[in-house]
Amino acid sequence: MDKISFIQVYIDKCDTITSSNDWCDAGKTEDEIIGVFSNEIKNITNRLTGYHYNGDSNHIENIKILKQKLLNHAANIKEERSKREHELELARLKQPNISAHAEASPTQNQNASVAVSVAVSLEQSLKLIEDISENKLSSSDKESLRELLYSLEGVKATKDKSKFWSKSKDILKFVADKGADAAIAALPLIISGL
Repeated sequence: MDKISFIQVYIDKCDTITSSNDWCDAGKTEDEIIGVFSNEIKNITNRLTGYHYNGDSNHIENIKILKQKLLNHAANIKEERSKREHELELARLKQPNISAHAEASPTQNQNASVAVSVAVSLEQSLKLIEDISENKLSSSDKESLRELLYSLEGVKATKDKSKFWSKSKDILKFVADKGADAAIAALPLIISGL
């Protein structure tokens, strides 16, 4: 049972009690709700009649108030869950788009080889660089990294593997000093060229 369903059980109890007007059950349920949710719902006993002093308590009215507090608590949990899902989706969208294709030649017997192609565009890497916050990578460092990637793309077009590797090493040295975010932006482009 998830948290929202658990809270809903107590909300349903509150509805049953207010419908039946059962004072005895109202007092027991009031104590149970406070006991279960006092660590999660700040000031859960606030506005309850007779709870803080040993006077007469209107348990039915307290149950109505507790129901509203439970509804609010459930809404807060749903909102937090929605925010986390949204942040997770944003993080997924910021990841580089890498596609892989594998194929085996049907004429090969025991030593089947697999060809893998990875496609990462320069634009995707540049977008990732742009999204890095200033406190993690300064504007001048972003510009330097962009220039390095542009030159890497130019070397990649010449299909000279030794020049590509040489330029890749320069970029790797640069991103090693600048942190993980810079590496995440640059490494897929390097790997796709290798």
